[in-house]
Amino acid sequence: MYKYRQNTKGFTLMELMAVMVIIGALFGIIFTGASYLFSAQEEKKAKSEIETISLSLKQFKSEHGDFPLAGGSESEEIRGKILFMSLSGWLDTDGLEIEKDERGKSFLASDSFTLGKVEDSGIESYTLTGEQLLGNIGEDEEIFMIDPWESPYVYEYPRSDGHSGFLLFSKGPDKRSSTFSTELTSTPDKATIDEDNIPVSEPGKW
Repeated sequence: MYKYRQNTKGFTLMELMAVMVIIGALFGIIFTGASYLFSAQEEKKAKSEIETISLSLKQFKSEHGDFPLAGGSESEEIRGKILFMSLSGWLDTDGLEIEKDERGKSFLASDSFTLGKVEDSGIESYTLTGEQLLGNIGEDEEIFMIDPWESPYVYEYPRSDGHSGFLLFSKGPDKRSSTFSTELTSTPDKATIDEDNIPVSEPGKW
């Protein structure tokens, strides 16, 4: 009687390695695509928020006669706090607190921005307490609107570089940008750290 052996064929080492390489490549493509989409969404969010803040600043000027004063001698966090509190209806153009019974409407939708605060480990997202929602933010508490990369939106008025209007932009993913503390007499060269700024024309009006 003859016995028939059942031939079983498994994967060779080379075949397994080829499969793993293909799977790795697919994961790489998916990860790259997801990272690109996520980055594009963050950039879109920053652009939208800057447009909203700009519109709110124009509404503030229409009602108060000027933009909130926040000079370049102050830190970005302090200028960001002045911007946020002014557009929330708590400060006047000079940065002075408005009496509660004289406060007008807020120029910002309270839930449309992420707020940040300086902590020991850096800037972290922050939620206002009940007292702070009424405008009772202490002088030492620096609370400001932050971009998708958790940096304060850079605001300055009047501009130190001599340009008219206000300065408002995001430093982008690298959280770095050029600074100009004196009046510019010509258009400066754009540095590499400014390539991801939003909008791309700031802070040097390139």
